[in-house]
Amino acid sequence: MNGLLGIEKPGTQDRSASARLARSLHPAAAPAVVRPLFENSLSVLNRTGAWHIARDLCQEFVPQHARVRYWRLGSYPPEGLARKIAARLMMMEINWLKDSRRCLIGSRAIKESTRIFLDPLFVLRSELAERDIVLCHDVGPLSHGDLYGAATVDNYRIAYEKIRRHRPALVFVSDWSKNNFISIHGSDFRFLTTIPLYVRTGLFEGSLDALPGLDGAFFLTVGAFETRKNQIAALEAYRDSGFYQQGIKYVLCGSRGDGHDRIIAFAKSVPGVVVPGYVPDSQLRWLYTHAEAFVLPSLLEGFGMPALEAAHMGLLLSSPKEVPWLKPWRVCACKYQPRTRPQSERPCGTPFREARPKKRRLARGCGRLPRMHRRNSSCADGESF
Repeated sequence: MNGLLGIEKPGTQDRSASARLARSLHPAAAPAVVRPLFENSLSVLNRTGAWHIARDLCQEFVPQHARVRYWRLGSYPPEGLARKIAARLMMMEINWLKDSRRCLIGSRAIKESTRIFLDPLFVLRSELAERDIVLCHDVGPLSHGDLYGAATVDNYRIAYEKIRRHRPALVFVSDWSKNNFISIHGSDFRFLTTIPLYVRTGLFEGSLDALPGLDGAFFLTVGAFETRKNQIAALEAYRDSGFYQQGIKYVLCGSRGDGHDRIIAFAKSVPGVVVPGYVPDSQLRWLYTHAEAFVLPSLLEGFGMPALEAAHMGLLLSSPKEVPWLKPWRVCACKYQPRTRPQSERPCGTPFREARPKKRRLARGCGRLPRMHRRNSSCADGESF
């Protein structure tokens, strides 16, 4: 991944693929190469799988091998209430100014520096050049606009148009996302490449903290509360299948996104549903460890990190049919029609007495999923983080 991003650590052999890729990003590099800049405004706003990718990259490369920028806040990310206030101000700026050249961030920066944008949205308020790199999680706002809010669709449409004009390099988190992008904007860019899915093994190290007030059996969904995540269909399935009467609860956790008000309001109206919101890793570990099955009702994902985490823990997955980004783990999943509840026999209707044996079998079958180790992030061919 180092070479892919143009970041080369000391001791790398000159003939390695990493060195060749680094030179391709800096063809006229002088001995004193300007460190690349991670544009990580994403982390001011986002707490989903994309945020974990951004955090992993910055922890690996900053400050020794690269710099980082958080919107107009410099190199130090805000936390708590300060982060939420900054996120609102940042989105106000994006919504008002779009890609106007007024007050662009970093317009006086050293021109030789390569910027690595960790989400396409944030090219809007920055300079953008062909030497830069944009990490693209999905093109859903362009290809499936009905699953997003109008402002989100408009902002991403303008951002992708700016990317099309400047033709930087693009890195995608799945071939499905890359192919969707190419179908819309073509392939005339510095390079287009895909990184593989990974399981962040750090999630499975550390203490397990039980979710307060939760006991007994439960199904689990992890993901932002957004229209595209299709949680209402899963909630209807749970309600109509009578699992609450069988003593099985349904836990949905994640951050808030487009359409969260309607989803959370409906969830609170269904007996047996628990909505803790965003949970820390210690509680997420506990939920993965104790859940009976993982329900993934999403209609669109760029990365699908929770699905990999659940499979890594041996959980039976329930997902919509024909989910391209989940294809590698299809052996671990039971499928149902999108926008409808799962059929009662798959997997939610599986008799509760069969859930634990299936979980043990899946744990054996899914134990070899790709894992993310930051110490291996110097993979020379750029094929993993």
